[in-house]
Amino acid sequence: MISPPLWMLKRPGLLIPVFFLLHIHPCVSGQDTWPEASSAALGGAYVTRAGFSCAGLNQAGLGVPEQHSLTLQHSRPYLLRELGQSTLSGQFVTGNGALGIEIATLGIKGLRQTSFWLSYGLKLHPDVTAGMGIHLWNSSIEEQPLYATGISFALGIRATINQQWIVGAHVLHPASWSSLSLPSSSPRMAIAAGFSYTFLQTAIIYSEVHIKPRYGIILVEGVEWHLNKRVSMSTGFSNKPFTFSWGISLLHSRWIIQFAFQYRTTSGTVPFTSLTHAW
Repeated sequence: MISPPLWMLKRPGLLIPVFFLLHIHPCVSGQDTWPEASSAALGGAYVTRAGFSCAGLNQAGLGVPEQHSLTLQHSRPYLLRELGQSTLSGQFVTGNGALGIEIATLGIKGLRQTSFWLSYGLKLHPDVTAGMGIHLWNSSIEEQPLYATGISFALGIRATINQQWIVGAHVLHPASWSSLSLPSSSPRMAIAAGFSYTFLQTAIIYSEVHIKPRYGIILVEGVEWHLNKRVSMSTGFSNKPFTFSWGISLLHSRWIIQFAFQYRTTSGTVPFTSLTHAW
């Protein structure tokens, strides 16, 4: 059996080993999926958001939606033609909360990574929501369809202080299990906390602190402007590694289309495109 780190990706003028991608986006470990487009446009801010793809990002946001939705998203990590991630997610309102499902797949020839989230968010109080998500993943190679499997979970909480202030916190992968015995096969725990502030009734500021092993404390800042009822724009950044982002959201009837870009000084540009239908 060929070890995945020995496989190579060919691009014009150079060869990129797969183990380079493992440092950026683990192919045989806990699989931190790329964020939804609206979060990516804000530099990665998410703990107070209640967007259309909360199942794998901010489970507490599932206690807020008042309508069902389906979202299809595609991202092209670092503009590599050979590598792309597609995600299908849904939110379905059930009483005082919502059920969220997200399926994501990423891979190259001979190596594929699949991620599945099953989440539920609940309104504990008119101003407080909480949620939990179970994360299942699998990496497959040609010789082994179940090369690396695992399971973990996430918890989130979100509280509305008043019409302007919202605070939230989230913990990702506090405990996990993986079929591989390698230390790198288990996802690392990540803790996030922050707030959002609405001003002039048209703009929202997001400020968060993320704590991750190897990176330490990461600062995330984002701003979202609602130009009118149909168009909003976002921008943001984070400091480890330095990431600048931008995005736009367009609403037409029951359809929402979003475009976003993230630029990281360590690895380059990642574009995101998502299409959502809400009813």
